[in-house]
Amino acid sequence: MKKPLILTIVTIALAAFAAGAQESTDTLEQAVVTGTRVAVSRDLLPVPVSIVGRRTLEASDENNILPVLMEQVPGLFVTTRGVTGFSVSNGAAGAISVRGFGAADGRVLVLIDGHPQFEALYGHPVGDEYIAADAERIEVSRGASSVLYGSNAMGGAINIITRKHTVDGNRLNVKLMGGSYGTYRGSATDSYRNGRFSGTASINYDRTAGHRTNSAFNSLSGMLKAGYEISDNWNVSANIDLVKSYSENPGPVSAPILEGTADILRGMSGLSFENRYERMKGALNFYYNAGNHIINDGHVASKPSQQYLFHGFDYMAGANLYEAFDIFSGNTLTAGIDAKFYGGDAYRNPVTEYYADHVNLREFAGYLFDQYNIGKFALNLGVRVEHHSVYGIEWAPQAGIAFSPAAGTSFKLSAAKGFRAPNIKEMYMFPASTEEILPEEAWSYDFTASHNFFDGALKAELGLYYTTGSNLIANVMIDGIRKFRNVGAFANKGVEFSAVWTPARNLSFNANYSFLHMDTIYTGAPRHKLYVGGNWRPGRWDFNLGAMGIAGLYLNTAATPAISNYVDLKARVGFKLSDAIQIFVRGENLLNQAYETMEGFPMPGICGFAGLTLSL
Repeated sequence: MKKPLILTIVTIALAAFAAGAQESTDTLEQAVVTGTRVAVSRDLLPVPVSIVGRRTLEASDENNILPVLMEQVPGLFVTTRGVTGFSVSNGAAGAISVRGFGAADGRVLVLIDGHPQFEALYGHPVGDEYIAADAERIEVSRGASSVLYGSNAMGGAINIITRKHTVDGNRLNVKLMGGSYGTYRGSATDSYRNGRFSGTASINYDRTAGHRTNSAFNSLSGMLKAGYEISDNWNVSANIDLVKSYSENPGPVSAPILEGTADILRGMSGLSFENRYERMKGALNFYYNAGNHIINDGHVASKPSQQYLFHGFDYMAGANLYEAFDIFSGNTLTAGIDAKFYGGDAYRNPVTEYYADHVNLREFAGYLFDQYNIGKFALNLGVRVEHHSVYGIEWAPQAGIAFSPAAGTSFKLSAAKGFRAPNIKEMYMFPASTEEILPEEAWSYDFTASHNFFDGALKAELGLYYTTGSNLIANVMIDGIRKFRNVGAFANKGVEFSAVWTPARNLSFNANYSFLHMDTIYTGAPRHKLYVGGNWRPGRWDFNLGAMGIAGLYLNTAATPAISNYVDLKARVGFKLSDAIQIFVRGENLLNQAYETMEGFPMPGICGFAGLTLSL
């Protein structure tokens, strides 16, 4: 990392802590469900989990959760290529990395309310469907999470928990903003509760003309969610989400692309029955999600237009049942079963280029997870056995211990196995596909220490991890023919730090830092990531300042790879005209840094926005 970059990061960090910066984050908040299926104190959970709550999402003014997660979660990075929007296929951004594990490869699992959400043919998340206005909070499990969630949680899990109104009455939230490069965002969320019934409806719009030729993007999404408490012990809830997005791919600056577009429609739905008794609690969940993708790969100026467009339809349907039993004082045993059915078809020319012809795969799993609290210690032990319709059985164990010698202090140690099943592309699509591959595997080893200082005003957490992987699937040449094979291995290790400081009621700061060492170079995973921010609220004013510094971000894997180093400084000033209305202005990349997170896709310079929020 170059000295000027280090000095810039340190300067911005000191400025943020001196002036008051970004909204206080919830990353060290206590109650979590992602690591255990049922709520448990974060101090008692040996695996590292970060939390980003509703207040942080609102303060960001982002339509999508991914830019917020990148700032607030150590070790997590997301590639970007413009003002807003990610897209799919060639030239797409939105590649999520956690500790060097790429979600684009299906090694990090995204869930909505505990249900897996990804494109089933290629096995990757679709970044444009994760809407900030729909989320109450996001829990990010950093490290192998397959014991509860199975395949694709090899390197971690991102669980988006949708909004639920908990107080009788109606609440309407509206946000409108616009700014640089013809960018406009709008969202409206109405939440209602009356006795045992609750409901939430939202609609969101996001668009930009783009800072480059042929880089426009727009997205329209909506969510409906309703719940009813059948009795004091049972409740039922259902939701449906739709996202329609259109994006243009301008291609790398060295070889611009014409007519590169992606037209995406995705839908998600779920139905849950939850029970809660004195000594047992659990749920039965059903889910279905599907997508229809129409892709024009575009062409360079010297070549003709694409004769046929890529059409892909994918689906995923499943059910999971789990029940947690308080066997005796301090002990909770969770037992669960999962069933997942997924597949789809894809073609370019429906006669001569049919890549996947109604492929259907199945996964069935059972797991046990035991949490035992004894004195100042918390022990957990879990195991999952999963059967795949092609490759058969895969095991995923996990064990951990947490020690809390005093209130506000904890030490944690854990080991867990994660795995990723071969996806449909690798087994059935294109000439390199083959069924002769096995799941990828990884082991995560974590040590975490946390402590509260100054009567809880300062909360800090430090983590060390070591991760090894084997059986990685790669496209290799065999006897002159390319085939997918299990040939790769890796070892990643690193340091993660988070802190939240609240010196006064209207003044708060947060920071996180991560260092990643990879013995094998991967793109989209920076060696150093530092975020510092805070928030100051004097009277009706609201001042936010935040800076993210990136160093050692590989843009390619050449013998002498291109590396990106930069600092992204953001600021926001809001003023409350009344208790219901706030106006605000915000700026992004205020240092006017020239940088890329994807090779050949330069990010825009200084951007400015203005808007208002309405809360009734």
